[in-house]
Amino acid sequence: MTDSIRSLIRSPNFVLLWLAYAVSVIGDHLCEFAILGTQGAMRPDVDIAPLQARILFVFSFPFLLFGPLAGTLADRIPRRIVMIAADVARGLILLAFVPLIAWAQVRFGSDWGPVLPVALLGLFSTMFSPARSAMIPSIVERQHLATANAMIAGLALIGTMIGQWAGARLAERDLIRLAFGVDAGTFAASAVLVAMIGARWGMFREDVDRKASNFAGSLRLGGQYVLAHRRVVRLIVIAGVFWFSAAVVQCVTPAIVKNQYQGGFEDIASFRIWTGCGLLVGAVAISLVGNALRSDIAIMWCLVGTACGLFVIVLSTVLPWPPVWAWRVGVVGVFGAGFFGAGVQTSFNALLQRIVPPRFRGRVFGLMTLTTWGGMVLATGFLSIPNWPGMDRWAWLILSLVGLLVAGAGLAGVVDRARRATLPLSYAFFRYVVEVLAKSWYGCDLIGPRRIPRQGPAIVTANHISPVDPLLIYSTCGYRLISFMIAAEYYNLPILGRFIRVGRAIPVRRGENDIGATKTALRRLKQGDVIALFIQGGIRGKEQQDQLKNGVAMLALRTGAPVIPAYISGAGDPGSIFKALFSRFRTRIRFGPEVDLSGFKGADGGRGQEVLTAATRKVFNSIQALRPGSSDESSDAAVPDTCRDG
Repeated sequence: MTDSIRSLIRSPNFVLLWLAYAVSVIGDHLCEFAILGTQGAMRPDVDIAPLQARILFVFSFPFLLFGPLAGTLADRIPRRIVMIAADVARGLILLAFVPLIAWAQVRFGSDWGPVLPVALLGLFSTMFSPARSAMIPSIVERQHLATANAMIAGLALIGTMIGQWAGARLAERDLIRLAFGVDAGTFAASAVLVAMIGARWGMFREDVDRKASNFAGSLRLGGQYVLAHRRVVRLIVIAGVFWFSAAVVQCVTPAIVKNQYQGGFEDIASFRIWTGCGLLVGAVAISLVGNALRSDIAIMWCLVGTACGLFVIVLSTVLPWPPVWAWRVGVVGVFGAGFFGAGVQTSFNALLQRIVPPRFRGRVFGLMTLTTWGGMVLATGFLSIPNWPGMDRWAWLILSLVGLLVAGAGLAGVVDRARRATLPLSYAFFRYVVEVLAKSWYGCDLIGPRRIPRQGPAIVTANHISPVDPLLIYSTCGYRLISFMIAAEYYNLPILGRFIRVGRAIPVRRGENDIGATKTALRRLKQGDVIALFIQGGIRGKEQQDQLKNGVAMLALRTGAPVIPAYISGAGDPGSIFKALFSRFRTRIRFGPEVDLSGFKGADGGRGQEVLTAATRKVFNSIQALRPGSSDESSDAAVPDTCRDG
């Protein structure tokens, strides 16, 4: 169990919100299958895809109309009150759902009448959604947001699978009133759980917007904030594409199960449960990795992975498989699509929660609600309103087009990021792999700000306690290429050597006065590069702390490059580089301010042995001053990280 998961489980407020959402999700899917059951969806003469689309269309339409208003409401009224009111209203509606369906069927006809009451549920779900998303950062620390979203998504998926299984069984047995009654009970339970948040364990802080005196002013300010931030716009657009595609998949996969796999209600539910399993496993993976994934990169590649899963489902329908094998191939595809879909959903939620100021958060999520549910309205409206004849036969083609859309969105993001990248692509990929490894496996935490300058030469130096130390330094800086001075024999290692060369490391012959390596380092610094080396030369235990090398001081005094000290703690030396790579640690790294060596540039041009030794000692003392518990540690909390990479 990671520290993030442990911390969240110990938070009563988070657990209450976690359970509230999961309970309400169970009821949502009970209701869905009950409506399908009232319309005889499994009869051979009924196309299930447009029927499913009509249900989603009617449910989604209020999100399109009222999403921004609901987000504004969540920024002006305590979010807990908004959520409780929405839950109570949905529960009361469901208690009267059977007579509502009968009335609407008489009033509006047999095609749309039975599903129109779902719009009332959608209306109050529109209120609930942005309030819930905006509340999460009020009860969860910033570094745990990705894990929190993954845990919420994971438990909600378990609720989805339970609701789908129970709803399918009740629909098969024509227990419609019971399904709606249980659904009402889930919303009542959710309201009680939300009401308990903050009541006994300390009220969380909710930031509301006090700058606008009315809804129109609040809404305008929220729109101005979004339009001024390209990254927020991009995330909202990606969310719209993702949920447009998800709506199409949800509508057409029942047709595939019914016709290609020759299944019934319970088989449709089973297929969705496999989707949920993929989503659940993906959510667990995100929970375990936590903050190691950089959300924007994860979104792009998870979109591509989702598309691959959809193409596997298409293969299960177009190739001449026996139904049982077609089912198995489809399950693999839907599981894969769910796995990567969890990465997309969790990543853009966590990233928005992290980068949007609290007082704008409700409106930003309201606009995202408008976009995502607008995408669902567009998808379901296209599938349901024109009344396409024999739509079920074309489910495979529709799914293929959606796969191309999702893959295109992911690849477009990859290309755009590559075009704007400031680092070479090979190094950027290598550094990202290192970052994920360092944060997830070695538990690396950066304490305080990054001090490495964005431009110009610099020398980074640190204590050396483990073979993984270079990886920890690489993981903390995504805006500069860092070239390590490293033992030459590592260049010949099968895999690690390739990464070392990509990082433009400078090979040094161990135990020799390697003039060539020194000249290379001096030339790189004069070109404005960042060079990293360990002031102790090799890995040193506690009894060898004072074994220092003068290389850092010599390079700094001859080039004038600033020296940035760092202290690494938490790692150990298991005896070999391979054992170190596969050992788990809980590490931390802290950078200090530039070391002032101006007083050593006098006699001998800073080249005399005594001068170098004194300068080296000053650098080493600056490194030691960064140890955990040192008197300077608390001062970093007030220093903004101006070098934070996006």
